[in-house]
Amino acid sequence: MADGTILNADAECQLLKAVMDALRADPDVQAQFGSPARVYDDETQGPAYPYATLERHETRPAGSAGVAGTEHILTFAVASRFGGRAYAKEALGALRAAAERASIAPAGQIVVLAYPTYGDVFRTRDRQAFRGILRIRIVTEEAS
Repeated sequence: MADGTILNADAECQLLKAVMDALRADPDVQAQFGSPARVYDDETQGPAYPYATLERHETRPAGSAGVAGTEHILTFAVASRFGGRAYAKEALGALRAAAERASIAPAGQIVVLAYPTYGDVFRTRDRQAFRGILRIRIVTEEAS
């Protein structure tokens, strides 16, 4: 696009599919969340613990030097009911490490950078589980 943006649903879906495929295929993620890995984009009701879900996928224009680009912020939540805070941190760490080493190649796009920007683990309000939050920033450009 002439204005430097590629905010479109197809590009977002392609990126999300690439990220989810990479996370689900990672052996450390599978060690924490089972095989197949219980990393969801809300595809299931009442999943078995522990599991991770994509809670948000924010996008904004991020073009530069005349190249159309998009910034994506993906927020994942980890839910765990056993092993305490230590296990929840371990599970969140596996997800973070997988995101750091993932080779993400969405159709029609080039990943310029991808890295986790935030992580935290805390007890849920009902005191029955632990919840972890992981945010990942990804900047893509249109492939020429």
